[in-house]
Amino acid sequence: MSARNVWGTLGAAAGVAVLAGTLLAGSPAEACGGFFCNRVPVDQTGEQILFAQQGNQIEAHVNILYQGPSERFAWIVPTPSNPEIGVSTAQLFAQLKWRTGVQYQLQWEDQQNCWWGRGDDDFDSATGGGPPNEGDVEVIQQSSVGPYDYAVLKADSVTALFDWLHANDYDVPDEAQPFVEPYIIPDSTMHFVAFRLQKDRDTGDIQPVTLKYNSTKPMIPIQLTAIATQPDLGVTVHILGEARAVPENFLHVYPNEALIDWLGAGSNYDQLVTAAMNEAGGQGFTTEYAGPSDVMMMSLYRDGMFDTDRLSQQATALEFFNELQSQGFTGDPQLLGMFLRYIPFPDALAEQGLSPQDFYNCLECYAEYLPEEFDAEAFANEIEGSIVAPLRHAQELFDTLPYLTRMYSTLSAEEMTLDPVFAYNRDMPDVSNIRTATARLGDGATCEENAPVVITLADGREIEQTLTWNNFPLDDALAGGADATERVEMTAEAGSPQVVKDLAAGIDDLDQVIEDRAKGNVGGPLIGNGDHMGSGRDSGCAVGTGASTPALGLALLALGLLVVGRRR
Repeated sequence: MSARNVWGTLGAAAGVAVLAGTLLAGSPAEACGGFFCNRVPVDQTGEQILFAQQGNQIEAHVNILYQGPSERFAWIVPTPSNPEIGVSTAQLFAQLKWRTGVQYQLQWEDQQNCWWGRGDDDFDSATGGGPPNEGDVEVIQQSSVGPYDYAVLKADSVTALFDWLHANDYDVPDEAQPFVEPYIIPDSTMHFVAFRLQKDRDTGDIQPVTLKYNSTKPMIPIQLTAIATQPDLGVTVHILGEARAVPENFLHVYPNEALIDWLGAGSNYDQLVTAAMNEAGGQGFTTEYAGPSDVMMMSLYRDGMFDTDRLSQQATALEFFNELQSQGFTGDPQLLGMFLRYIPFPDALAEQGLSPQDFYNCLECYAEYLPEEFDAEAFANEIEGSIVAPLRHAQELFDTLPYLTRMYSTLSAEEMTLDPVFAYNRDMPDVSNIRTATARLGDGATCEENAPVVITLADGREIEQTLTWNNFPLDDALAGGADATERVEMTAEAGSPQVVKDLAAGIDDLDQVIEDRAKGNVGGPLIGNGDHMGSGRDSGCAVGTGASTPALGLALLALGLLVVGRRR
């Protein structure tokens, strides 16, 4: 079974192995019970990345989600310069979702809150130095970080690159070559980073990575994802910098909130976003949050939160475990992988049908099985390097850079023909992730199933929905001719956006924009400066070996990412 790939300037990965980083005391998921808790608010099917930009340096954090055997994990990442490589924490993405993910909230005008039977669990609120050269491949560095071995390479041809990868046990399939080739640019600063899991590591050890590189704008080489993506793949990009980030060559899309399942707290949000992106031609982003970065204040780390020196002084495995809990750690797959190495799961308990989680959730219950020799110092050092230090560093980014933007899209393979580029626009306003509306029962209605509810949106529109156990019938509404997009615009690095569709204003030039984009004219007469935005396999602009077009300027800004299954 091959893994679904990852994308982008760092777009996370394929599959569903990584759930989240270590949860800290006081996080919303803490109440689920048990040290190893799986109720973590991280999307396991989409791509997630954080860009943090200071000057002309970008640091990308990529959440790697992978499903499959560990020996088949391999990953290749194009970067626009020789990168500095490290590890991040999936808790970063868990906290970003809690604090910046879209939430739909109803405020009832009367005393009747008609939440009969629809508790919080009935829906999810919508809310990653070797020899100088070998043939046409130059090996810049070979090393390891966290659970990974990696190599940093330069290559003048995709064939030479893949030959080196295969010869050095990075056995990516040859089918990926056409998707990597657009990023092969001879005599450029483009580098490729290849990752694989170390031989003694399992998929539970997978954690997000960081790549720090020189560039002027964040960019997602989404074309790499097309090789193995699922339909309507969710792509969430967070951009941390000096000002609000906006899509520069993708459309900026506002889903029609009249079609949101307000009574279900936005349970159809993903479905509506997908319909809106498809209506906009398949290449757009919606802004879920744009505002001060202090929304993440002390969410990941604060002084005195952890004391790994104290952990290292614990004499027994049970004392270590108890100290770990007292410091506010709770479990996740990454920490589980460490437990498996330092406090091995007994075969005798496996034969009794117990799981590792059963064992580690109650070590005192199985004290007779605990090892007499226990390396607390090594365990504590690994926790410091793989969990605490990344949390501390990520928190420093939010404490240093003032503005955070969260954008979301869904894309299928046929739509991944253009690499999205993002610019910073100081002229556009903040966007709250909390979307509110007021609700009242229809005249004479009571809180009974199928009762009419009148909902007044923030822009003054009134819509009627029905109290029901089922989700809002979005498919029926769309089939009846309702618009999935309320407004569509083109944004740039300065000034107000250029509107191409607005239901309220009666503007609808979207079909012309889509037609222009299909012809390879990404800008077009309605959007302006279009030539330099072309990129990709089908856009009409060449980006590949020997190519010399303005599009290459953007290609050099790319940071791409591909996860594929290793063949054995």
